[in-house]
Amino acid sequence: MDPLAQLNHLQDRDLELDRIREDQGQIPEELGAARASLVILETQVADLQDRLREVRIAYHRADLELQDLKGKKSKAQDAQMRAGSAKEQTQYGEQIRQLDDRIEELEGNDKKKIEGEIMPLMVQMDKLEAEIAVVKAKVDQAKPKLDEMEAANKARIEALEAAYQQKKTERDGLAANIPANIVREYESIRRARKGTGLARMAKTASGYRCTACNVQLPMHVAQQVHAGNKVVRCPSCGRILWKGES
Repeated sequence: MDPLAQLNHLQDRDLELDRIREDQGQIPEELGAARASLVILETQVADLQDRLREVRIAYHRADLELQDLKGKKSKAQDAQMRAGSAKEQTQYGEQIRQLDDRIEELEGNDKKKIEGEIMPLMVQMDKLEAEIAVVKAKVDQAKPKLDEMEAANKARIEALEAAYQQKKTERDGLAANIPANIVREYESIRRARKGTGLARMAKTASGYRCTACNVQLPMHVAQQVHAGNKVVRCPSCGRILWKGES
């Protein structure tokens, strides 16, 4: 049998193996969407948790300040009661007033319609904790479905790998029946061209062309291909030229 005809069959197997590898690397659309969706949900949880940490820090800072102010106010009140003069009482009274103003800013005062700093922080914490719980529930719901899809995709890839190995064995059997120098040259060209190393020569109205790069071939090249005495490569793309089935 013509070695180049055998090489053509070998190339068909190689292209089939390439398609299997490509299929293995493809992520099913539904799986890709599920992965992206889970990443979005997990990112939302992380962002909400970061915000909750910031609010908690602000709350604890404000609460510590409030407790400190209340302690200072209690001491000032005690000192005012022990004051030995009206001037001292007035000084402590002014200190207490300043402390009360800041306490109201933190704690709020319903009568004066002062909201305060602490209550909104508590509300924010409750709201963020509720939002985190909702998104975490979505994550918990999405993970089992994603795990099922991942398992199915793994099984698909393994089945393709089994098919690949079987066809690779058949391919290697074909290669063993072709002169080794031709196979080496073909494989080198195929690697360089990322696909095909052999191209059929086709007859046109004005002569012959390479079916891989579609370039018109010089007549002497076409004659050498037809003679079949040696391996002839396309002057344009470098692929081995084959005259095709007789």
